[in-house]
Amino acid sequence: MDWVETTGRTVEEAKEAALDVLGVDASEAVFEVLEEPKSGFLGLSKKAARVRARVRPTTPRAKDGRRETRRRQKGSDGAAKPDSEVTGAGEQLVEDGDAGTSARAAAVTGRSHQKPKARVRPQEPGDRARRSKGTVVEKGSEGQALSVVSEGPSRIELAGLAQHFLAGILGEMGLAGSVHVDSVDDESIELSILGDDLGVLIGPRGHVVSAIQELTRAIVQRSSEDSAGRVTVDVAGYRAKRVKALERFTTQLAQEVLESGEEKALEPMVSADRKIVHDTAAEIAGVGTRSEGYDPRRYVVIFRSDESPAESD
Repeated sequence: MDWVETTGRTVEEAKEAALDVLGVDASEAVFEVLEEPKSGFLGLSKKAARVRARVRPTTPRAKDGRRETRRRQKGSDGAAKPDSEVTGAGEQLVEDGDAGTSARAAAVTGRSHQKPKARVRPQEPGDRARRSKGTVVEKGSEGQALSVVSEGPSRIELAGLAQHFLAGILGEMGLAGSVHVDSVDDESIELSILGDDLGVLIGPRGHVVSAIQELTRAIVQRSSEDSAGRVTVDVAGYRAKRVKALERFTTQLAQEVLESGEEKALEPMVSADRKIVHDTAAEIAGVGTRSEGYDPRRYVVIFRSDESPAESD
């Protein structure tokens, strides 16, 4: 049988995928490891393990042994066998009187021009049979090859991937700190980086931590079969401090708008900060907010609510 090539997160997973394609047990297959799995820079990517495999060739029965079997059969029956017969193994023997030779006509001809059929191992009940962690085998119909479908990592595994990525950033930048997974559910993953002198990870107006958060979300999304949901990264409690500071600043500007009747435009903000401004102003009677401009220069305007309809982000 021809070689088949498969990949997996580990060598064992790649071997399991190859066995599912071949439909044989490990003892009936020959493997060659083409490439070991490798982690990429900062955990951004991981090179999969790659193996190739084929069904282990079977050793044919010795020719002299077949002739001896036929002689014993002739001696026991007291007469020569007919010109052609089918053995217990399904091989047809043809006697050539002129040449005085024997040949396996049907069996030898069939095997010399056809590839051996792979034996399909029994599958578990149902349309799918799980062969290994992270791999699901789709049962094919008769005469069709099995397809191997990769099952995505769990939410806990995705959180661990994000944690590993953030720890890699700390290591590459030579910063002392620790990365914690604060919360994991079906809709969000929350992580925090704690330590001293981490201001470089926050940046002016939180632009650096926002960029790190977007990179982390992209890493999680790339490894997830479904939507990654919301991924939040905090550094040294910055986000909680930012929320309180924005609430105080929004309240102060709202009071100025009520007193003067003039609109107040805030500086450009990321969407998370704009939402804090909208939510805070919504609690103050007599003022409204709207967003103007386009990212990354989109900003919030606070106005007297009796002058213009409110417009959220």
